[in-house]
Amino acid sequence: MSQVYFKDVNQIKGPILSLLKKEGYQAVDMHYHSRFSVDGLSPILPIIKKCKQDSIGTSFTDHNHIGGTLQALTLAKKDVFILPGIELTCHNGVHVLLHFANIPEYKEFFQKAIQPRLKQNPWFLDINHEEAIDLASNWNCLITTPHPYGPGFCGIKKFSVSNNTLKKVHAIEVLNGCGQGQMNPLAIAWAKSLNKSFTGGSDGHCLKEHGTALTICQAQTREQFIEQMRKRQSLVIGKEERLLEDGVNAIEKFMREEKKAPSSQLEHMWKDRGLLEWNYLKQKMLGKHFFSHFHSHHQEPQPKHLSRHENTIHLLKYQKQLKP
Repeated sequence: MSQVYFKDVNQIKGPILSLLKKEGYQAVDMHYHSRFSVDGLSPILPIIKKCKQDSIGTSFTDHNHIGGTLQALTLAKKDVFILPGIELTCHNGVHVLLHFANIPEYKEFFQKAIQPRLKQNPWFLDINHEEAIDLASNWNCLITTPHPYGPGFCGIKKFSVSNNTLKKVHAIEVLNGCGQGQMNPLAIAWAKSLNKSFTGGSDGHCLKEHGTALTICQAQTREQFIEQMRKRQSLVIGKEERLLEDGVNAIEKFMREEKKAPSSQLEHMWKDRGLLEWNYLKQKMLGKHFFSHFHSHHQEPQPKHLSRHENTIHLLKYQKQLKP
């Protein structure tokens, strides 16, 4: 039976996780975003190096993209446990996490089932969460509902979901590193009521956030790891750490109050938090996409934000459907 512990994983990284790995266990951050996500900052190689240092594995679950995983598989070789993943962003904004053991099938799924559904809008599929889960159930993958009580549109519990759809879900993300308030406790209670497996991941978008929440299974291969998940034999451990969101909110505050963010002040802030992608973040902020994507995925939706970008304006019609 799956278990969850709210603990600082830094207390077990390194020697303890290294010992567990020798005993046949894998500790994996099952929810992480790289630069291949519109709102992600981290290049792949530093994450691979961090995994080696911390004795953990990872899953790059970029929004509607598999480029980060494919690059990671090449760079990591057999030194780091990579669990191929993807976070589907459905048309109504709900997120669905998928993990694969078989690489060819993972690629085929993306090419045949996902890419054609991104032609009109690269940020959102042309189907809702129930249709996406039904689609994924035809493939050999682990289906997880991440941050079910998450902000805005992203949590599946913000919309109605049928029992037939829930039967096709294998796991609930009970510990999301970017969660706040009652989001994770409510997810734990819901997962228990449905008798689903527990998963945990940082949902990180920058280097410092990686590995703040881990899922541990007794497994040496990707196939064994996913099988253990389906059997509800997982242990989730970690804590909440919303560094990127804190930083973006601070930057927006500076921009509102100063009209122009004082670069020296911002740079000092980011270095203090240990986020090592300052220059890349500045590049992303200068574009027209970062803030629009960030608001539509991470925060409670506001019409003024959703209406600013062609890829998010369609979400306005779903606002009336949101549960409080």
